[in-house]
Amino acid sequence: MRRGAHIKMRKQALVLVLFTAFTLLSFIRPANAQTGIPNPCPNAKPVPEVLHLPADLPVSGEDFKYEEKVLSYLNSLDYRRLGWCEDKGVRDTGPFINNFAAIVHPGVRIFYSPEVSNWLLNGRQGAIPDGAVIIKEQFPHPPAERYANTPVEKLGCPNDWTFMIKNSKVSRDGWFWGELFNPMDFNNPNRFQYPNTGYGLYCLRCHASAEKELTFASLTNIKGAPGFPLQFRVDDSWRAGIQPLLPTATCKTGPSGSDFKIGAAFPSHAQNAAILAELTAEKLPNRTGPLTNVIQIFPPETLDNVVAPPGKAAQVSGAGVSPEFVTSSQCLTCHSGLSNSPFGPSMAVVTGTSAKRIPTGVNFSAYGEWRWSPMGLAGRDPVFYAQLDSELAFLRGDTKTQQGVIDTCLNCHGAMGKKSYAIEHPDDPFQLAFIFETNPSAPGFKYGGLARDGISCLMCHRNAPPAEPGPDFFFSKDSNGNFRNINGNFRLVPADQLYGPFKDDDITTYPMDTGLGVKPKFNAYLQSSQMCGSCHTIILPVLDKTNQDGTHPFEVEQATYPEWLNSQYRNEYGSVGAKPESCQFCHMPAGYSNAQNHLNIQPIQTRIAVTQDLTYPEADHLAKPDQLNVRYRQDGYRRHELLGTNGFLLQMFLKPVNAQDNNEILGVRLPDYFTGFLDDLKDAAANVVTQAQTITADVQVTNREGLRGVLTVDVTVTNKTGHRFPSGVGFRRAFLEFVVKDKTTGEVVFSSGTTNEKGQITDMNGKVLETEGHVKNAYQPHFNRQNPITSTDQVQIYEELVEDAKGNLTFSFTRRDEEVKDNRLLPIGWSKTGPQDLKLPKQILESTMPKGTAKDDPVYLQGNGQSVVRYRVNLPKGKNERNFTVEVALWSQTLPQDFLDERYQTPGPATNRLRFLADSLGTLAGTDYENWKLLIARAK
Repeated sequence: MRRGAHIKMRKQALVLVLFTAFTLLSFIRPANAQTGIPNPCPNAKPVPEVLHLPADLPVSGEDFKYEEKVLSYLNSLDYRRLGWCEDKGVRDTGPFINNFAAIVHPGVRIFYSPEVSNWLLNGRQGAIPDGAVIIKEQFPHPPAERYANTPVEKLGCPNDWTFMIKNSKVSRDGWFWGELFNPMDFNNPNRFQYPNTGYGLYCLRCHASAEKELTFASLTNIKGAPGFPLQFRVDDSWRAGIQPLLPTATCKTGPSGSDFKIGAAFPSHAQNAAILAELTAEKLPNRTGPLTNVIQIFPPETLDNVVAPPGKAAQVSGAGVSPEFVTSSQCLTCHSGLSNSPFGPSMAVVTGTSAKRIPTGVNFSAYGEWRWSPMGLAGRDPVFYAQLDSELAFLRGDTKTQQGVIDTCLNCHGAMGKKSYAIEHPDDPFQLAFIFETNPSAPGFKYGGLARDGISCLMCHRNAPPAEPGPDFFFSKDSNGNFRNINGNFRLVPADQLYGPFKDDDITTYPMDTGLGVKPKFNAYLQSSQMCGSCHTIILPVLDKTNQDGTHPFEVEQATYPEWLNSQYRNEYGSVGAKPESCQFCHMPAGYSNAQNHLNIQPIQTRIAVTQDLTYPEADHLAKPDQLNVRYRQDGYRRHELLGTNGFLLQMFLKPVNAQDNNEILGVRLPDYFTGFLDDLKDAAANVVTQAQTITADVQVTNREGLRGVLTVDVTVTNKTGHRFPSGVGFRRAFLEFVVKDKTTGEVVFSSGTTNEKGQITDMNGKVLETEGHVKNAYQPHFNRQNPITSTDQVQIYEELVEDAKGNLTFSFTRRDEEVKDNRLLPIGWSKTGPQDLKLPKQILESTMPKGTAKDDPVYLQGNGQSVVRYRVNLPKGKNERNFTVEVALWSQTLPQDFLDERYQTPGPATNRLRFLADSLGTLAGTDYENWKLLIARAK
């Protein structure tokens, strides 16, 4: 062969080789420059339109139309045909041992939109673009080994999905979360159900622990990528006598899927479904009927959902505070209790299960107890709104003054909504109608949700110390005549901070910072009574009286904090009382004791939050352990009980027998989402009883004498609280019931302070006393040794009574022209001159003083917290005093009938609602509040 021909053939061969190589290379996927890994799913289709979040989808209050479309799409299984990256197979999220699954989710198989898979291929660098989607199929009946030999095409329909859709423009966490399953009824959704989809959802409890972008997604899970998914220990207990269980071949939707049991779906959602079924079975026929046409009902608490804003919250320039607040819905995700296995109980005690396998027990988590405290219910308090009705009715036509009353009252009861609106709309007044707004596109919707959340978590945890120390500044006014630190006016720390009780080096801040953009910090002010004093010192204008300069005088309407200052319990402002204890010592106890629940835990030892830390199964791409681990507190845990003796309010939120579900009128769900407990509200009412009968007051018969047919008995009442008893609003009262009985026959020969079924005080013949009418010049004086009770129409009532400008007794908060009586029990350590070494402003000190004849009672004024009442009873002729027994009881009433009757004189939406609720309770028979009175103490 000639040399030229040979060279030509070699060239042709080389060309052929190069062409072949080029052709082969064209089929090889290019490797990612960051990770060096070829794209396992190069032909992935974009996110379909149905999964695009609507631009107008609200944070809360959406109409489920989007969720309905998404569930329909998921049931089509079309996402499996998009060519998206997907997991290598069904995988576990925790171990399975002895037929027990310690899992976060049931068996999962995840699909990743191109935005997510590209982010993974790029080494999880940067941010996941908006619109990205993660779809997680959830297969019942763990462990995943059941599905190990099942071809993908035969996996069928999981019937349960969780998903994440990125949208960084709405919330700090940047995701729209959801769980959807078959069957779901979107036509008749439960408006009280904890939402299955939304922003700032409970998913943050775990996902806020991810080291980046709130997802644990990893390339090692994806088919075609190197590596193996996380493996968890799985024993063979699941194999014994059990055939592999597979999902249905086709998706069952609507009624046709009603026979499908979710099985091992996310425990709280499955639990919630069981609770809903149990509650639905209990509902009475026609339970709503035409009621909503005549009674103004509150929007459901599902609408009270304000999430952390995107990015770092910025402080408002020059305002000194930041407008961003979140509702308690963002706090419950971590600070609510857990009962269900495998990660509970936490902040809860499980005592059993109901017939429908719903757990029973006691929830002492921060959220669980706060929720049913008067603080947690302040934004929906039917008594408060009825009182506001009557105050506004008196001012009818004076819109400016009416607005001032609304602003002042909601500054505490609707604090977050009122304060947010004032900052963001400084020239516009907060409207009462915001509270009842249900349209998510309405301007006041967000502020109504914030207001309905009451005296919420951030109202305390963002409360900052006054700018200057000392009581003179704390109780003073600014240059505009506004109180600086009381009436609910207090400084706020910036929105990206909050105060907690533990030292900075003793807390875990990462999940809260990641999920909410908030970093907790230690500050002792959170533990101070002064912080409580901001809302528990109320000074209001007297609106039916005018000074010479045309202004209104101001009177102290509530003085609980000043009362504490003038007691032995004061521990602030330098010198302290004989027994220094803060408000939190009593109202946020470290232990739990409740005889009705047969529990006594002293102290509570638990974690204060539930997050995905090293107590959970391992996950890919977790933050560092020292950023996550929540300490187990052997001491320092304080309950958020925050109760007094106002259990009557709690009764209004409960479901009365054979009546409308009051909780639906007031817009609250009774079941606790995370524990599944149904009785948290009942437990709170029982806790009121425990507090009332253990740490409130004592009653003793301290002297008894009989002479010439006259029985003389001294009854000593001792106040054990850190303030007056009763304290707070002026319509609360306590009274003594005193009964003398014949030992032999049991016949009552004398009584004082007995009541009828409405709680009205009667004489021994059952006649309602004239002094129960709350009319001019008709009230009970203060009785003592010098002024004894001698007849059955006399009774010792510990109360505050005020008159308006016309001299009529009134329960109004803004027409307090003259106090004619205040003999409420003084705290131990009270002094007429005020606390030693502390000069209180004159008006503040005066507010702690007795009024009326009590100021002449030497025993009452001794500072021992005591009142001695003498009874002088004429006995039946011929009877020896030893033939008789004496029984005495101290009762509390936070809603006496004359207060309710005065409210009913000025009908309005809130007043009508209060009347309906009060009437629905009847006599409260069978409860500790029967006949509208609560026992404090008894002696015989």
